[in-house]
Amino acid sequence: MSGTVNTSVEMANLALAHLKEAPIRDFDFSSVASRWFRNHYAAYRDTYLSMHDWDFAMSLAKLPAETKAPAFRWQYQFRRPVDCLRIPQQTADGDPDGQVIPFEVVGQRIMSNKAPPFRLRYVRRVSAESSFPPLFVHGFSLFLASGCAHVVTGKNSRAEALRQAASEAFLQAGAFDAHQGTPLPMIELDIITDR
Repeated sequence: MSGTVNTSVEMANLALAHLKEAPIRDFDFSSVASRWFRNHYAAYRDTYLSMHDWDFAMSLAKLPAETKAPAFRWQYQFRRPVDCLRIPQQTADGDPDGQVIPFEVVGQRIMSNKAPPFRLRYVRRVSAESSFPPLFVHGFSLFLASGCAHVVTGKNSRAEALRQAASEAFLQAGAFDAHQGTPLPMIELDIITDR
């Protein structure tokens, strides 16, 4: 186990602890808090996962081209993996120093001129809370708390303070996460280099 929580309810209870609210036993209809988490937890989890290239949420796939080519602009189209939340910059063979691969996401497909298979590096949905690393757990609990603060406590000032704390925790967690492994190179856009 890499994280500090094992279930979505434990994750929600960390958020409620930031609000100094009583813990819940389940995502049911027994309280305002449990109803809020029942309706919003998964969306908030996917949003927070999508906000950064978290190492634990990255996945690699080789995508075959679909038989039908795109109508225009691109030579190939590939089906997005079902657990794909976001597709960051892609480089040849995923090499950090590799050439940047131009692509476009159109609905559930990835369009590119890169010949198949398309080697995709992407942020995936992680629904097993036991996989969440500690810094992610801390930031996500604050993010959840800021989302439900007004509904659960009725205090706008508490929600604003938690939004600020969540933002700071996200920056810290993202910075530590980004320092693991070899980072992808920064790209120079034509609009910047042509000045």
